[in-house]
Amino acid sequence: MRFQTITILWLTLAGFALRLYYLTTTHPFFDEYTTALAARQILSYGWPILPSGLFYEHGLLATYLIVPFTALFIQTPVSEWQAAHWGLMLARWPSLLVGTVTIPIIYTIGRKCFTGGRTRAGVALLAAGLFALSPEGMVWGGRARMYALATLLVLLTVYLAYRGARYPGQTRLRWGALLTLLAVLLTQFGALMLVPPLVIGLLVAGWLSWREAQHKQPNDIVRPWCLRRAVLLEGLGMAVAVILAIWVKRLGRPLGAAALGSPAGDNLITELIGTVSYQTTVFVSWPDTVQFFARQFGIPHQLWLTLLALIGAVIGLFAWLLKAIRRNDRTVSDLFNLYLWLIFGLITLQMVTLLEPFRRNPRYIVMFLPLFYLIAARAVFNFRLLPGLIRRATPRSTDPAAPVVSAIILLLLFTTLGFSDLKIALITPEPAYEEAFAWVAANRQPNDLILTMNTPAAALFLGGADGFTVQDDADQFLLDAETEPVDRWLGTPWVGRAADFNAALNRGEGAWFIIDTIRQPVYFRGDWLALVNSQMEQVWANDNALVYRTRPERTPIPIEPDSLVNANLNHTIQFIGYSLQSLTRHSPRSTLRLTLFWQSLAALSTDYTSFVHLRDETGATVAQRDGQPLDGAYPTSRWQPGEVVIDPITLTLPEELPPGQYKLFTGLYQLGTLARLPVIDDDSGENAIFLGEVTLP
Repeated sequence: MRFQTITILWLTLAGFALRLYYLTTTHPFFDEYTTALAARQILSYGWPILPSGLFYEHGLLATYLIVPFTALFIQTPVSEWQAAHWGLMLARWPSLLVGTVTIPIIYTIGRKCFTGGRTRAGVALLAAGLFALSPEGMVWGGRARMYALATLLVLLTVYLAYRGARYPGQTRLRWGALLTLLAVLLTQFGALMLVPPLVIGLLVAGWLSWREAQHKQPNDIVRPWCLRRAVLLEGLGMAVAVILAIWVKRLGRPLGAAALGSPAGDNLITELIGTVSYQTTVFVSWPDTVQFFARQFGIPHQLWLTLLALIGAVIGLFAWLLKAIRRNDRTVSDLFNLYLWLIFGLITLQMVTLLEPFRRNPRYIVMFLPLFYLIAARAVFNFRLLPGLIRRATPRSTDPAAPVVSAIILLLLFTTLGFSDLKIALITPEPAYEEAFAWVAANRQPNDLILTMNTPAAALFLGGADGFTVQDDADQFLLDAETEPVDRWLGTPWVGRAADFNAALNRGEGAWFIIDTIRQPVYFRGDWLALVNSQMEQVWANDNALVYRTRPERTPIPIEPDSLVNANLNHTIQFIGYSLQSLTRHSPRSTLRLTLFWQSLAALSTDYTSFVHLRDETGATVAQRDGQPLDGAYPTSRWQPGEVVIDPITLTLPEELPPGQYKLFTGLYQLGTLARLPVIDDDSGENAIFLGEVTLP
């Protein structure tokens, strides 16, 4: 017993140290800034009402748990946060403490609920150790998010429900399970997928344990819990917990939802149903299913454990079948194991069949990992049954420490096999937004504009932002997307087109754009990036975070054409017009600067090349420029229907070009065939768009 106690103590300390190392050496995860902002709002108002007016219900209980730690630093000057490397990191401590406590709780539950005599101590230690040293446990146990608390609450819910359902069934334990279920739903709404498997697991555990008791004492038993009157009240309690959780989720205005009480959200029942239905669908795709399992169970630290667990489960099933045949004994020898398999298996089945594809993220299965580690550890220990199956004898061990030693050896083996994943999780940096915004805070001027995708971080370090910058897939981050779109967190106006971004750059005396290398290629297209490259300069970078500032000497790009043309190219692209740099006798004669305005009318599959020709009065081309729009940064095949693309052009002029009148033409062609895109109502006879005459002084 002492050996087991020392072992679990060391495992708990190892898990704590691993999480503490991650906590103190990594930058905050993108969403951690939102959690810290919500905690700050609770300190100010008592509720997580964000500056946008949104009720931030995501991780509600976890946010309240973080509040006392947030209070220790949120009033401290920003300049002092990073110098001492504490600041935001204090908000991570609740996850660290909760994640650490979960380790011995896994061990305790395994020891109490599994059967198998001395073996169950080894099973419990292995499960606790797998969680303690898992990359997922380390990462989410070191971040200021809700997953560590949700993981603990799921584990307690499953445990209390099992103890309350197993015959004779204690009512107070089932009510305790309902309370922890409500708590986990208010911590991570994704735990709603636990409810159907939990109900099925309760019924199976209650019925089978009642049948076992009936077999042992046929004249001295009562009805199983599911056939008692109290079950109606308990069912009502579960319904209330689920409805309350859905209502709280709806208060947070899920994707595309209107505010409750508004004309678009005045039907409460419809809104509650929609809160669940927008995330669910019956969708079965074999490639998507394979991808899901590969992402969750095909990674090195899970692959070998999963394979051995499946083989061990087959061995256990075969052993049960032999017992049923040889001894005519069909009772389930390890009911808790069956119960966990039912719950975890049905949760996984739901994820690959009933969730919208965007919700099939392995991150949402993290809170169920202790269940997986418990059944995997139990299955791995089934390998001890192999000699007994072959010799038709029950395996026995004379050394009481053997299961514990076996658990330690197995844990070392699985940790070694998955060490690469643990190392990757430790050395892969999150973008250093806290350093980026601290640097901007120290170098910005009073009237500078702040443009960023990470508005919560801007609120914490700078007090706010002037523009929420996301070009692609922005709807998931917006409120009132159809009227006056703003970001969900601060209510900052959305800057969603390259033209809007260009207008913002032209509006302020100076502008800052704070982004990271991970999201920049995902949420921004080439026309936006071309503006960044031509109008801004990178002034700071570290660990994937980037800071751009407008160039001190730049030529602003116009936001609308000075001359309208409205030429239609084969009903696929509209040439709206152009702007031409004013020319005087003092202008440099080496270049001609103009800006072309294109609009996509339909989805395109071809990358067209644009041309600009300068011709003399005889029609001879004296200067030309050919190339894909925005110097190839944004090819036409990526243009979105209805999108306006602003393309600044610099036309190099020959040194010997005499002053006089010249004509400008433009158009599009396929580089491979040189075939031009037809111009509707073409007056040139060559599918070229006449822009006008230019006088070179």
